Amino acid sequence: MKFTYVIAFFSLLFLLYSCGSKDAARQGENPKADTIFVEDFVAKGEVKIVEPVIDEQVLVLEKNGIRLTEIKSENIRDATIALDTKKFKEGKNHLNFTVKEIQKYSIAYLANNYSLSQFKADVFDVEFMYGNNVFLAFLTDEGDISIKTNKGSVLKNAVLGGVESLFDMDQSHLFYYLPQAETAAPILDFYLVNTSIAEGGNKVIVSINETEFIINKWTAYKIGGLKNGENTVRIQLLDKNNNLIEGPFNDSGERKFLLTPNA
Repeated sequence: MKFTYVIAFFSLLFLLYSCGSKDAARQGENPKADTIFVEDFVAKGEVKIVEPVIDEQVLVLEKNGIRLTEIKSENIRDATIALDTKKFKEGKNHLNFTVKEIQKYSIAYLANNYSLSQFKADVFDVEFMYGNNVFLAFLTDEGDISIKTNKGSVLKNAVLGGVESLFDMDQSHLFYYLPQAETAAPILDFYLVNTSIAEGGNKVIVSINETEFIINKWTAYKIGGLKNGENTVRIQLLDKNNNLIEGPFNDSGERKFLLTPNA
């Protein structure tokens, strides 16, 4: 199964734009849960984060000189993030979050699983476009590791312009987080929604410089054995039969990152 980064790019375009000829027919339909139409916020349900089990084992995977080593993080279960902003519009939007039960943290903000911003403040501005604006905001600890809990994340879809929602909140979704464009200490981290991974069940396939790893444990991993310079990573969410699970973000496409020397 060979995809290219183009697939991920067109998945993004598919989410952002809707077919105008369908707009009039869609106006009388009921909105989906957790969907925002124009400036109306409708929240009739919550997505599910299957929180990973904490154990003492440190998982290490190694192949072709590349090594993934599990990072043990606290995954602060009491940490809570909530979105207070209720109305949205095309253009600049002022997002206001309330964060509790955690001291040293950042908010990672993923827009359409494509662009990442990280904020130390609970209030910040973002840009929304006409159409579907899927955003995942989650807490990260002081080491920038994602907090993988129900209370530690917010997933919404702001649908603007009276078009239909193209994102199914009830499906299983995989969001790409780390590594980003440039790093001296690469870490693999991702976010799962409405699904879990386990041996014999769903899994995440990680390809680093075309070396493939099967990930059955949702955690962050330190990436070792890479050479300085450009490297590639790709993550995919597969079912127990090794089929790609349907969803716009479940194949990240090939992402490039630059490994820089330690200072």
